[in-house]
Formats: sequence, structure tokens, C-alpha cells
Amino acid sequence: MKEESNHPKRVEDIFSDDVFSEQLLNGDIREEEFVEGEREFASNLLSAIGADKEMFCADQKALLDKRIIASIERSKRIKTRAWLSSAAILFVVIGLSLFLILHGRSDISDFASTVSVENNLNFTQLILPGKKIIRIETPESKIVYSKNGNEIKIDAQKEIESGENPIGSYNTIVVPYGKRSRVILSDNSVVWLNSGSKLIYPAIFAQEKREVFLDGEALFEVAPDKEHPFHVLTRSLEVKVLGTVFDLCAYSEDSTINTVLEHGSVELIGKKTLWSGRSTEKMVPGRLAIYNISDQTVVQKTVNPKDYTSWKDGYLVLEKKSLESIAKRLSRYYNVSIEFENPELGDEIFSGYLDLKNSAFQVLSMISEIMDVEVVQSDRVIRIRKKQSPV
Repeated sequence: MKEESNHPKRVEDIFSDDVFSEQLLNGDIREEEFVEGEREFASNLLSAIGADKEMFCADQKALLDKRIIASIERSKRIKTRAWLSSAAILFVVIGLSLFLILHGRSDISDFASTVSVENNLNFTQLILPGKKIIRIETPESKIVYSKNGNEIKIDAQKEIESGENPIGSYNTIVVPYGKRSRVILSDNSVVWLNSGSKLIYPAIFAQEKREVFLDGEALFEVAPDKEHPFHVLTRSLEVKVLGTVFDLCAYSEDSTINTVLEHGSVELIGKKTLWSGRSTEKMVPGRLAIYNISDQTVVQKTVNPKDYTSWKDGYLVLEKKSLESIAKRLSRYYNVSIEFENPELGDEIFSGYLDLKNSAFQVLSMISEIMDVEVVQSDRVIRIRKKQSPV
């Protein structure tokens, strides 16, 4: 027989008592049987587990953080209690998963998940709060924010007012393939955005933190401010810096996220897992960190940072790179399709200097002069194939 409990119910009790959880869902638990204010919180949690919806306020998330840890410790001490059934264990797993997802996301990440833009445009978009879109036609644009975030200068010619920027509102810049942009934020940090990239940021940072969200590739030159660390969030990785220069490549279609540190120091923070906290990895200058999204592992190696950051200055310095990886970078940079008629050519290795001020066809033709390949172009498609024997 189940022993009656004399203590008031708390929200974490739904994780260990499936009978109690069922009674709560059926409305058979009275308000006075709970600690004051707990009944609605517990009901919301059970509903969210069933409906997979986010239904909690910030205070409830913080409170649940502490409660779940205490609940886990208690369950360790009462393992012998027979009524801890498989159904209760399932509640623990689902409840913890939901909580970690809710608790681990920031406001800017939530906003980023709602931003939907066209990717096939041939101009850069600056999207202000209220979905006001500024169209920027130049291939290499420059966007400068005033210190108070109220004014924006575009390409040293056009000045606009950013409008009201309450805390929690964000600007978005979308750079299509074939174009690039430089953004000087209100804290004087500089961000060079490569082709096919999206950056989300506030016009003016909140007092306690500086936080931006990146999808794509960008070179960051972060203004030092020890009291307000700078955080770059991606879909799977967070980079924390105080003041430094680094390149972050985090395209949504890639299976890895690459971080190259030129100088300063950064800390990589992985996604929170179900049974452990967030993994961290520190970097020193001259290192490349490759974060594998699927298994959340990091591999670091020594590199020449200029090989990864020179794109902002209009050239590439390549050392033992595969033709496939080079073609992928050039395809994004020039917004052209590059195909291999002979797939094995993608594994060929190339080292050298490429001037990106030339066209994509000219750049690939320079490679063909050194390697046993040739390039042919038809409209916006460039094909790489083995050199044909002369007739």
C-alpha cells in the first residue's frame, strides 16, 4: 500500500510519483495540498511535456533549475522505494530534456529561430525592428552604428535612424552569396561578414552582456571590455571573448563549426546535454578548433590564422587544401555553382595564393595551370574536369 505523504506537494514531485501526476492532470489535487503557488507551475510543466510547448516564465525556469537538482539528489537516496515506476522515470527524462532546452536558450537564440529571409536575393538586407527592410546594393557594404545605437550610416553616404531600440529588440543583416559586409557595432566591435551569412544583434547592447547570433562566417574584432564579455552564439556552439580577433565559420548546412583565433583568447561553450553541464574548451592564438555538431567533440590544431582570415582582404592563402573545400569556399564567395565532372578530383590537394579580386573562373583557371585539371564555364556553372588530351 502506498504510504500517505503529510508534506505539501511541490512541482518536482511529478518526476517521482506517477499516481500523483495523473491526479494532477485529472484535476483531483486541491490547491491547499501544494506549497503556495506550486499547483499552477506543476500543471504547466505536465502540459508542456505532453504538448511540447514552452509555457514557463523566467522566474519559473530559474526555480526549476534548483528544484530538479535537489529532486535528483533525493531520488538517489530513495532508490528502494517501490513506487518509483518506469512511468515516473519517463517523466524525469522528458521533464529534464524539456527543462534543459528551455533553460539553455537565450532570448537572441529564440529570436533567431523566428527569422525567415529569402536566400536567393542579389542584394544585402538590413532588417530593423518592426520588419523594416533596408536594401543595400553594393557588393562590399559597410554599416556603422552610432554609440547610442540610434543612427546608422551605410557606405558612408546613406544615414538612417534605427528607431526605437528597446532591450530585447534586434537588428538583422543578411548577406547573400557573392557579397560581403562590414558592420561596426555600437560598442565599436567590428564584424566582417562573408557571403551567405546572417548576423543578429542589438543596436545597443544591454548593460550586463554583449551578445550576437551568427549563421555563416564572420571575422570578429571585439572591442575589449572585461566587465561585459562578448558572446557569439550559433545553432550549436557559443564563443565567449573579452577582446580579440577570431574567425568563426558556422554555416547551417555544414556538419562542423570552425573557430580560428588570431590573437587574444576565447572559450568555446558547447550545448548543454541531458546528463551533464555544458562542455568548454579554451583556445590560444594560432589554433583552429573544429567542433563536430553531431557528437559535440572538439579537435584543435596549430594553423596559420591568415589562411582563414585573409578573405576579408580579398585573397586566400591556402596550404594543402582539397579542391572540394576550395570549390565550396569559392562557390559561396562568388555565388556560382562549381561542379566536378570527375568526383575524385575533389580530393586533389592545392597550396597557393588566390586573388579574389579576379572572377571565379579566373581564380580556378590559375589553379588549373598548376594542377592536372581544366575548367569550363557555362552561364553560372563552372565545371572542373581532367585535362583533355589535345586532338
